[in-house]
Parts: sequence; C-alpha cells; structure tokens
Amino acid sequence: MARYIKVLATALALTGLATADCQLSNQLTDSNPPPEPKAELCQPQGEGQWTFSMDVHGVDVPTFDSGAVWAGLVQGNSFMVYDNACVPKGVYSPGAQGNDCGVPFVIKENFLPFVLTVKSVNFDTGAPRFQFAYANGLFTIGDNQCTCQDVSHDLEAESACKCAFPLQGEPA
Repeated sequence: MARYIKVLATALALTGLATADCQLSNQLTDSNPPPEPKAELCQPQGEGQWTFSMDVHGVDVPTFDSGAVWAGLVQGNSFMVYDNACVPKGVYSPGAQGNDCGVPFVIKENFLPFVLTVKSVNFDTGAPRFQFAYANGLFTIGDNQCTCQDVSHDLEAESACKCAFPLQGEPA
C-alpha cells in the first residue's frame, strides 16, 4: 500500500510541473502576401530584424435592446510575424483557433530558428500590451522600442502594437 501511495504522490507532484502551452497555428493562406501598409504594425528593418505585432479591435453596434446592452459587441485580436521588409510570414488568432487557453502562446515555424513564446498579453483595446520571449531575449511593450498606438477609426476601437526582434537571437 505504501508503494502505491508513493507512486501516486510522485505522479501528483510531476503534474504540477507540466504547463499547458497554447500552440498557435499560422492562418496566413496567401503564399505571396504584399508588405504590411500600416506603419503602426510594422516598419521595414535592417537585414535580420523581424517584427512581432498584435492588433486588437472592437466595435459595438447598437442593438436597441436594454436587456442585452453588449449584444452588438464584436471583438478580435491577432498576432503577426513580419520579415525585415514587413512581408507577413504568419498570422495567428488565438480565439479563432479554438485554443484560446491563455498564456503562454507558443509559435513554432520553419521560418523562425527559435520558438516565439508570448509570456503575457492584454487584449484590451484601451491598454494593450504583450511580452514575448524569443531565443535569448525578452521583449516587452514599453521597452526595447516596442510600442502600441491607438489606430481607432469611425466606430471601431483599434490598437496596433509592434516590436522588432533579431531573427537569429541576441548576440551572446
């Protein structure tokens, strides 16, 4: 009996060490997309400098139903990876992929030599932010020249965030 309790205790201890990372899948279907026109999401960089971006948006269409004030609210968010010429290489939308299980979000792609891991994120259009790890670097909105801007227009609230990162990782 003591042997079974020891095995059960070990198994329970190991489950606490496991993490449930959400692996995101690339939803980009165009094999030759044009460069990103919004400078708020990407600006061309030097060779080897890529950009990780996030777009969050929401619009509330009036429903004139006092019992369901937010029934017309439509929100969305997505992450993008751009090469140094701002050509999109990957588009990822956690909520649309049925795996919006929370952070960390993991992006593994053949075009990325290292795994990109979104460590924290706030999808609020009023105060968006993210932090991601790539190779030996940690990139955070507000640091490393990573920025977010309000790009709202008409009835749509929208924010665009971007952060350049070295494709081959930081020098050791």
